[in-house]
Amino acid sequence: MSDAIPPPPPPPNAVPSPPSSTPGVEPPPLPEAEVLAPDLPAKVSGLACPSCAGALEVETGVRVLVCPYCDTSLLAVSELGLRRFAVEPKLGLEAARETARGWLGRGWHKDRRLAKAAELGESFLCFLPFFRVEADVVGVALGTEERRRTTGSGKRRRTETYEVDVERTVERHFDRTFAAVNVAELGVWQVDLRGDRLLPFDPSALERLGMIFPPTRSEADVLRSALDEVRGEADPGKGLKRVRFRFVDTVRELFTAVYYPLWVVRYRFEERAYLVVVDGEDGEVAYGKAPGNDFYRALMMVATEAVVCFAATTVVRIADDVRVMLAVAAMGAVAIGWAWKKFRYGGVVEEGTGHRKKTQGLGSMLGEAAKKRFWR
Repeated sequence: MSDAIPPPPPPPNAVPSPPSSTPGVEPPPLPEAEVLAPDLPAKVSGLACPSCAGALEVETGVRVLVCPYCDTSLLAVSELGLRRFAVEPKLGLEAARETARGWLGRGWHKDRRLAKAAELGESFLCFLPFFRVEADVVGVALGTEERRRTTGSGKRRRTETYEVDVERTVERHFDRTFAAVNVAELGVWQVDLRGDRLLPFDPSALERLGMIFPPTRSEADVLRSALDEVRGEADPGKGLKRVRFRFVDTVRELFTAVYYPLWVVRYRFEERAYLVVVDGEDGEVAYGKAPGNDFYRALMMVATEAVVCFAATTVVRIADDVRVMLAVAAMGAVAIGWAWKKFRYGGVVEEGTGHRKKTQGLGSMLGEAAKKRFWR
């Protein structure tokens, strides 16, 4: 009597069935494929070693390799493609809508009628591409730093400025993301990939979950501007009075594309359309746009001006040091600048973990100037 033959196991790369259209159903997990997308080959063949003419196979995105025949170190200078990954969504439709609804009813700076009057509409999942730039910045700067010291006491007290020779070094790691498409409407300019599980990009599996946006920005332009940005941010010569020598450069650069899941929830309020973008991985609001609270705007402006006037008149009566008066005046200017910004831009609220902040305002600039002038 022969043994029964067991049924064959399912194929290892089986694609999950499409998700149900019933609201609240969690999206199925992405397949853990061990290869890259079919339209992006894992290796580039047809290359030859310039030393021994041996045939080479280069993995996509690799720049430095060693010939397996003559051990010659080689540098790939042509474009070999960009490694692409995807982040698995962990948030379902109903959870995303509840997050959006909770954000609408939270905070005094938003219109207080939003929680009850806002009507949620279309909601869908999309995968937005982001360029991820990782690099280590190293540098050194030699120059002079301006310092102040106070000598004497009473009427003989004076402050003098002098310069000292300094050497500054920097070694910092940067991990930044930049939107690979025009996100003026969605408002998500960056995402946080720390701790996220990256899977190989599989367009057929992602299309079963939501919309896929292809990159439209130039890879070379994004990489160049990103490296310039991190070099400028880590420049060791910033703040020096005179710079005699400066060297800043990036090493161990890594450039990849990541497709990130975002839930777009649209809503209507007083015959106007708005949207809330919810992070599909951690459930936070990546970008939200809502009408502001006019009463809150006016209250912040009037209350701040009243407090600043009270503090200024009090200090003028009791203080006899000009430096103290100037410091209080600078802090008052910072406070009024902050209140003016709340009043000027508070008509429309835009916030979120991926929202790009507005240009530095009057309050921030005055605050930095006051800090440099009095507390340096």
